[in-house]
Amino acid sequence: MFELTIAKRHLRAMRGQRQISLTSLIAIAGVGIGVGALVIVLSVFNGFTEKLWNGLLGMHPHLTVRKIYGKQMENDGALMDVLVGQEQVVGITPFIGAEGFLFRKPPSGEPISTGTRVRGIPQAGLLQISDVEQHLWGGKVDLELQGPANRERVFGMLIGSYLADRLGVVVGSEVFLGLIPRDVLDAPRYWRYVVTGIFKTGLEAFDAGLAFVSLTALQRDLGQGDISGFQIRLQDPFRADQVAREWALLLQARDAELDVISWMGEHRSLYASIRLEKWYSFLVLSLIVVVAGFNIISILTMTVAERRREIGVLKTLGATPKSIGRIFMLEGLAIGLSGVLIGTSLGFVLCWIQAQYEPIKLPGDVYIIQALPVSMSGSDFLVIGVASVVLCYLFARFPARAAANLDPIVAIRDG
Repeated sequence: MFELTIAKRHLRAMRGQRQISLTSLIAIAGVGIGVGALVIVLSVFNGFTEKLWNGLLGMHPHLTVRKIYGKQMENDGALMDVLVGQEQVVGITPFIGAEGFLFRKPPSGEPISTGTRVRGIPQAGLLQISDVEQHLWGGKVDLELQGPANRERVFGMLIGSYLADRLGVVVGSEVFLGLIPRDVLDAPRYWRYVVTGIFKTGLEAFDAGLAFVSLTALQRDLGQGDISGFQIRLQDPFRADQVAREWALLLQARDAELDVISWMGEHRSLYASIRLEKWYSFLVLSLIVVVAGFNIISILTMTVAERRREIGVLKTLGATPKSIGRIFMLEGLAIGLSGVLIGTSLGFVLCWIQAQYEPIKLPGDVYIIQALPVSMSGSDFLVIGVASVVLCYLFARFPARAAANLDPIVAIRDG
């Protein structure tokens, strides 16, 4: 393939031409910086997103089966057996969701109270459908009755770290739980609990407004034996929407009032915004590669101008316009590929250093993590590399087409 041989000679000859050599180095550096910036930013974005999903999906059920309009339902063992037998199911548990407030009276001073969401759930079920043990900041997961048998025993409670700070409680502190009564004329009753564990996920929605108690305790407090529904954990949480659609048909044939809600449906705006922000970042940073692409146009345009006579001679010897254009396309792609290889290598090395040694730290009082998170994705590297090469190819087409359209007689005469 003689076009490749000529393109190599042209690229070697550029080193001896100071102006073209400098411009080509700037073009390669521009593409490399753009690609490196894309790799680093998307890897950091992936790291933060991974931390967010770990916190959210570690505490939030992937699917919730309940009745429409918030109706209570029986703890139907037959329905639970049907759900357990479905594909993708890792864990399932009945639960009750309620709204209330926690109250604590310190030894001295005014009483402290704060609103919270309360989730009644069997302890074994909580461990099946969540990663709460991995997020424990203090204490342990123990929702059963506490204290010796010869004294009044109270149930254990698990609360978020911000909620604990607001109430000023530690593991072993006693708190009172008041639930919003169904009838506004009823006065709320207070039930005593002991804090057995404090969790910290880094997500305010959980840490500042969620408390776990046993299902038995919350049924006692509400004076009912029904449940709010079933919470399910899946093997792949990102298939939750698909599974919810499949289950909806199955369950509505059993009971028309049953509904299946995925975590994506409950947090759709958050899920969509994260996906959009990632690709907006990709598009914005791609502008660096676009700017570098203009340097490729200028390099090849100067090369075409300096090699007009050579182009004319090649055409008179039988080279087709396609072959001439291919020569300069190969030169542009060589410059672009050099930049892409340098940029991806630079981005990979910097991300690897951050992942291994964490030189960039984050303030611990602001973020739950201590260092800038990084998560490299092979698909991101592939998309960035291919997109950058395609941009370089498109920019190289303009001068390559101009070279291909040169009239050989005019080129030899004016070259």
